[in-house]
Amino acid sequence: MKQKVVVTIVVISVLIVGVVAALVFLGKDETVVMEKYVETTNAVYDISINMDRENDFQIQTAIDVTNDSTDAWADIGFYLVPNAMNAEETTSYEDDRAQIEVTSITVDGKEVSYTLENNKLLVELETPLESGSLANVVVDYSMTLPQNGMRLSQVDDNYYLAHWYPMLALYRNGWDINDYDAKGESYNTDYGDFTVSYELPEDYLVASSGNDGPIKATSKGTVKGDNIKDFYMAIMDPDEWEYETIQANDTKLNVFTRATQNILEETSSLAVDAYLYFEVEIGDNPFTGLDIIANDGYMEYPNIIEVAADGESQEMVLVHEIAHQWFYYIVTNDPYYESWLDEGLTEFSSSLFISDYYDDDEYGFWGASTAEQYSRPEKYVNLPLSKFTDESYYSTIYGKVPMVLKEYFEEHGGRDGALLFLSAYYKEFQFKQVNTQEFKTFFEEYFEGDQSKFLNSWLK
Repeated sequence: MKQKVVVTIVVISVLIVGVVAALVFLGKDETVVMEKYVETTNAVYDISINMDRENDFQIQTAIDVTNDSTDAWADIGFYLVPNAMNAEETTSYEDDRAQIEVTSITVDGKEVSYTLENNKLLVELETPLESGSLANVVVDYSMTLPQNGMRLSQVDDNYYLAHWYPMLALYRNGWDINDYDAKGESYNTDYGDFTVSYELPEDYLVASSGNDGPIKATSKGTVKGDNIKDFYMAIMDPDEWEYETIQANDTKLNVFTRATQNILEETSSLAVDAYLYFEVEIGDNPFTGLDIIANDGYMEYPNIIEVAADGESQEMVLVHEIAHQWFYYIVTNDPYYESWLDEGLTEFSSSLFISDYYDDDEYGFWGASTAEQYSRPEKYVNLPLSKFTDESYYSTIYGKVPMVLKEYFEEHGGRDGALLFLSAYYKEFQFKQVNTQEFKTFFEEYFEGDQSKFLNSWLK
């Protein structure tokens, strides 16, 4: 994710640097091939969406939840983020409010009690759910999207469904659910399997985290996806968009740009170059589709990203969001407490790509350097979201982290050394959640020496 403040900085950078001839990446002879991943899900979602002509959504989410802890559960915890997207629940919230009304919740067919505060939904159980046991939770609710909101949003006749359904939280001696914080991603979910069926009042273009198939306007359908961290869906007015499907190794990239912008060709070309670069240099991505929507969303989701809607801002944003498919999605972390592990490593990775693309480290890390100077960074980068201001979060996570790593690798193998490290890290932790201590341990083992002075100078 890029915060809104990034837009101005990216535009300035492009105006300063101008247009530089792009290099074509042929790739290396060897790639890090991902071993077949092990299924890690403890939630199976079956979601039905019905959108009416007033642009309201009726949603039923049925979730098979398996207790994968050693405790017996008295309740089951979910994030229901739209409930927090208003000034009453979240005092810092400034956008148009989301409206949501839960009509019923059942567990194994019986209606149950629940509490909903901020984005924390606790579903009470009549009898404890023992370790290894399964419960079927069904949540029926209605929802109206915020107009021109952030992430979850309606923009004209386009509907962007982000963090829109009850998302099973992680259980860590209790349900680990923090209040909504819009400066970053404050919800933490594990991988799940999804079946999402939809009925719309007319034909729309639909793009999602699931397997969408060929691009076409439709009013109903079903999409599926397995081992997905969270599920996003875009419902778009077909008259506003132009699109194409292009191939990057075994992955189809579905690229959507506004018909008025005339940036489809350049967006598609850069997307292929970036995707191939990360596959060659960091490791194979096992998923076979990535949707790219140029709607100025500046946001990453599994198998789908929102990028800039204009050519001037596209380069840094597009590359950053593609890199998130490696760091956030396949190697994951708690974004509330450990946002540096996805945003910081992603910005470092995208800076390496741009450095290679133009053979210019100064330009490649221009965005990170500018971010670091935007405001005074915090001493330590692994702080929870609540400990950052908007400004210090941006300068610390998007600026300090990649610049600290750049300085280190200038003395330890340069770009090639950095990419070899990221590749080994990716191979070690794919489909696992990493924390700061695990990163430090891996870093020490990888470099076979005492790295504590370096690591402890910026990791608390």
